[in-house]
Amino acid sequence: MNKISMLPLRNTNVSLSMHWPVFSAQECAQIVAQANSGAWTSKLPLGPGNAPVFPDAREFKAIDRQRLPLGKNGYPLDQINYGACQVNSDGWRFELTGFPADDMPWMVRQKKGDIADDEWLVDIGGGFTSSRKLTFILQLSDPNSYEGGDIHLHNMGQDTEGFRQQGTLVVFPSYWLQRITPVTRGTRHYVVGWIHGHSFR
Repeated sequence: MNKISMLPLRNTNVSLSMHWPVFSAQECAQIVAQANSGAWTSKLPLGPGNAPVFPDAREFKAIDRQRLPLGKNGYPLDQINYGACQVNSDGWRFELTGFPADDMPWMVRQKKGDIADDEWLVDIGGGFTSSRKLTFILQLSDPNSYEGGDIHLHNMGQDTEGFRQQGTLVVFPSYWLQRITPVTRGTRHYVVGWIHGHSFR
């Protein structure tokens, strides 16, 4: 009897990133305006997303964060989720479960200065980050209002200028090496978050 080796089902889109316009310039300005002026913090929490900031948390003065304020029906996260799930079905075909309460998206304010994120990193780690599958970054700022702050995806074809366009949603697998360069002029606002799923499949 001949034995036939069974190859796994392969997906050529594992190294794919996608980006497309989702929000208008006016909608981006409204999202930024919803930020709580007293909620910005330059300390990165060390535990699950809803844990308080630990006293010994690392501080990056060029980066301020706060939980993304949500409006009616979870806006703008509802639109982000809809778009990301649509492209997932066409591309990666991951089994997604959504946004867990302990790892909700952040609104980020990136100012001039060095940042830790200019080193290559992946968004999957231990504990509550281990079920991240898709990373998304929503560009909120007019690209002419700042310099630097570029998204780089390691060894992947990408449209750097397209990534910068206001209202553009960038989506890529959370296991992919990525970095953000320092801002050299102005201030950049964006939203970063992760869509989770069961153990990888």
